Amino acid sequence: MKGKEREKTINMKKLKKINYAACWPYLAVVLFAAYLAYRQMRTGNIIIGSDTIFHFSRFYETEEQIRNGNLSWFMTLYGFNQSGRVINALYGPAFAYLNGLLLLAVGTWYRYQIITSFLVFVTGGVGMYRAVHRFKVRDSIAVLVTIIYMTIGWLPRWQSGSNFTGIGAALMPYGILVAYDMFYDKEKPIHWIKLTILMTVALEVHLLTALMYMAFLVPAWLYAIIKREGKRGILLNTLKAVLLTIFLTINTLLPLYWMSKTNNLAPTATMRMLENAVHLKHTTVAFHPFRIMTHNLRASLTYWLAYAFIAQVIYAIWTREESKANVVVSLYGGFWLLLASRLVEWDRITNHLPALARFIQFPSRFVCIAYPLLIVGLGLSFEHILHHKQKWVQIAVYASLGLLTFAAADCLVITLTSNAWAGYQNNVGRSRNTKFGEETQKTSSRKKKGKKKKKAMEDYGAYHPVKLDDRRKQALVDTNAATHAHDLQAFLDMTKKAIPDYLPVYKWDPEPDVPSHLYTYKWKQYYTMENSKITAAYRKSVMNHNRNVKVKAVKHGLKLTWKAKKGKHKQQLPVITYKQSKLTVNGRVLTKYKRNRVGAPTVPEKTKGTNTAYLEFQTPFWIKLAIAVSLLGQFAAVVWGLLWRGDFFKKREEKKA
Repeated sequence: MKGKEREKTINMKKLKKINYAACWPYLAVVLFAAYLAYRQMRTGNIIIGSDTIFHFSRFYETEEQIRNGNLSWFMTLYGFNQSGRVINALYGPAFAYLNGLLLLAVGTWYRYQIITSFLVFVTGGVGMYRAVHRFKVRDSIAVLVTIIYMTIGWLPRWQSGSNFTGIGAALMPYGILVAYDMFYDKEKPIHWIKLTILMTVALEVHLLTALMYMAFLVPAWLYAIIKREGKRGILLNTLKAVLLTIFLTINTLLPLYWMSKTNNLAPTATMRMLENAVHLKHTTVAFHPFRIMTHNLRASLTYWLAYAFIAQVIYAIWTREESKANVVVSLYGGFWLLLASRLVEWDRITNHLPALARFIQFPSRFVCIAYPLLIVGLGLSFEHILHHKQKWVQIAVYASLGLLTFAAADCLVITLTSNAWAGYQNNVGRSRNTKFGEETQKTSSRKKKGKKKKKAMEDYGAYHPVKLDDRRKQALVDTNAATHAHDLQAFLDMTKKAIPDYLPVYKWDPEPDVPSHLYTYKWKQYYTMENSKITAAYRKSVMNHNRNVKVKAVKHGLKLTWKAKKGKHKQQLPVITYKQSKLTVNGRVLTKYKRNRVGAPTVPEKTKGTNTAYLEFQTPFWIKLAIAVSLLGQFAAVVWGLLWRGDFFKKREEKKA
């Protein structure tokens, strides 16, 4: 009885001792994130972005698997035209199931986009504030520069484009927190549990984010190993973090390695890197209504923000003796911003290293590293200036930072509002590769021959606009209206976009035979052409397939039924087969059958009655065991973390009492 009374007393004291002053920065971040979500809610639309169809299809797949209790780690059963493709297993599977669970809970695509946009903004804002605050920058300055971060680069692109790099940008500031310990914690520079959590989350969410974390961590780790004593402890803690991270993320890493080794997977699209590098944009002012136009999203950078960053780097160098941290983060951030810009001859570089155009694709992704560092530097510079006792200096600091914050926020709000009222990004509305409404019902895959076809194939991945006429605008309106329906498939049925990622490739054209000085350039063109043909094959055999074949999800596989047409003895099925696929047609397991370029099978059929085929994905027991153990490890780690954290706070309060 006494114990319960004592615990009650401790809880009451804990409530009384809450530091409300420390809560207001987090409240400011949450309110600003809510405001950005509210600006979209006013329109009643989702924003159909460049990656919306792809990621919505991924999360629809996991939502339907959970809803129907029909789990399939590798093969898709409901999304991607029920084609049996392998997507989620190679692209953050655990995070995909988490999104599927959220989608099941909220019920509509509209609610899903609003809620996840809010969560991504809060995650990025809280991380950025904590990173700036860790460098002993006062709360008012930290909050203002955090709001700037929430409005620039890739972070807002999750809301406006469904780009997963936006989620990566939300996670990047947490890498600064771990790197800070490596620089400044003399006794224990490597907090291996924090490092494990950081890398595990990154690998489970977005592989590229994990690679970008290395840009933060490797230099900091090298500094720690050179400057700090106890090198053996540093190496041991690093090894523990690496091994535990591999164990916890084996559900992602092992399938990716296994599928890549056993199948010839399609390479990612080859992009024109110079076009996707950061470039400067003029700011214009519209007087009706009075608004600052243009934005700082993705590859765009306004002149005034660029000048602010340049001034910040110059000031950091000027005061380098007083703040070494500022000069380090500012110069390092400036380096990555330079690398992300058009000042680097990316097209010339990729002519010699064509693989960069497939793996990096957008140099502007480097701003995910640059902006958090420059924002920390910006906070440090304003904090340093505020040490002046003159009141006019302090007023000038807050006025200039307030103006900078307002301009950044207004740029985002007006761009976001414009896209939300339209219901789509302009490049999506005019995209030749994205179909809406009646366009999705066309089954003909014929293309005009000649120069136009050749040019389109050579420029795969570039922007080929179509006319945004009244019919297409109405199709976009109808498609957006479907996002309010509880029938999640309705929206996906009204959209169509051919995406070749992770498709198996069974046919490659002959490799280029050219002089050595043109070899790498021709390889770049070769992969561009191959990607175009892979996409065309998928569009023809799966997306525009003969409606005569009906596809239905069954336990751990797909069931296909059709009736033979007169004069035909073979049928191409609108599914994708891998080396691990098991195809059974009319009760007979096929070991040899014709596949097209992307693995769509052509099978024999009986001329009378209904033909039935079953497609399954055969996963070895050791793969299943490794995935299960990894997921159980993650669950155990979460439970242990919650129990440990609760026990830690309880003991701390008891000591204070």
